[in-house]
Amino acid sequence: MDGFDFKSCGRIALVGGAFDPVHFGHLAAAQTVYENFDVDRVVLMPLGDAPHKSLSSTPAAERYEMVREAVRDNPALAVSDMEIRRGGKTYTVDTLRQIKDINPDMDIYFVMGADEFKAIDTWREPESLFSLCRVIAVSRPGYDTASLIKKTAEVKERYGGEASFLEVPSLDISSSDLRKRIRDGRSVKYLIPKEAEEYIIRHDLYKEG
Repeated sequence: MDGFDFKSCGRIALVGGAFDPVHFGHLAAAQTVYENFDVDRVVLMPLGDAPHKSLSSTPAAERYEMVREAVRDNPALAVSDMEIRRGGKTYTVDTLRQIKDINPDMDIYFVMGADEFKAIDTWREPESLFSLCRVIAVSRPGYDTASLIKKTAEVKERYGGEASFLEVPSLDISSSDLRKRIRDGRSVKYLIPKEAEEYIIRHDLYKEG
């Protein structure tokens, strides 16, 4: 593995997650953010050890390589192994601080799902998080936009935080459903990038568990 050079950009959007496996919902969200916000790159960051529950049984190195294969031909997207290399429990606020230590002048957007955004008060140090980044909450078509508008006002009043929301197609794909499809011997074609599908086949992933 090799890490993304955070000194190489002045403004990024950061997308975290297990990526187990990476699929077109993840990539559609990342590309839509790139096209709608003035960022140099959108950086996908596979998590290491999740703080609240085990989000992934697949080794971090395997998930990282799948993402790297999937974004290799897209100059708008990059992948970082920062959380994997850091080890221990993974908290977003710690990651943001680490990036700022590397590049204090960097502007950071942090991308999260709409449901995660509505639960932001339960995250570690939300006030500090909002001091380090601006949030982009992504939602699928038909999502309750009014609730996001209300939450945006709340975080601005409570934390002085800035948040935007963005509707993204193709967010109904589920990594857990994809893993089950593979275990059951069903196709995942047109749901995940060809490069990720080939990686899964080469390394015989998701056949058990």
